[in-house]
Amino acid sequence: MHYSDPKIDCFNRIYKLYWKELYYFALKKVKDHALAEDLLHDVFLKLLKSDSLEDRIDTIKGYLYTALRNRITDHYRKSKLQTDLEQDIPTWYSQHDNKALEITIKREFDEFLELQVSRLPDQMRRVVQLNNKGGFNTTEIAQKLLISDKTVRNQLSLANQKLRTAIEKFLK
Repeated sequence: MHYSDPKIDCFNRIYKLYWKELYYFALKKVKDHALAEDLLHDVFLKLLKSDSLEDRIDTIKGYLYTALRNRITDHYRKSKLQTDLEQDIPTWYSQHDNKALEITIKREFDEFLELQVSRLPDQMRRVVQLNNKGGFNTTEIAQKLLISDKTVRNQLSLANQKLRTAIEKFLK
């Protein structure tokens, strides 16, 4: 006994009836035999996967032409996008390589600076950290550490000199 699926039978009839006509339509648009076949097969595969194949029988030719035209348009859109990307890749890489380099240098510099701050005498280190990381002004730091405002300014000035010297050595 031979069992036949009505949907597959319907699809096969549609395929045989329209394949050649649609193939030449696609070939005129893309001017490449293999690409025309691929695009056409995509359209027929979509039709086969469709749940409403039987509902489209009355308008199948229009549906197939529209689906193929859309598939060709999508192909050209993706092709243009790919071409644009390929042209932009060198620029993109140079911009992002520079950005990556900047980030790496900044990270290394921040680590270096953090190390230099950690090597400062205790009170000077606390003054610098409260000023730079805590965002406190000299009066607030003086109140927090119970030292004079002038001492805070002197500590910041000395710390800046030491850090500047260390940075100059680092950059050489």
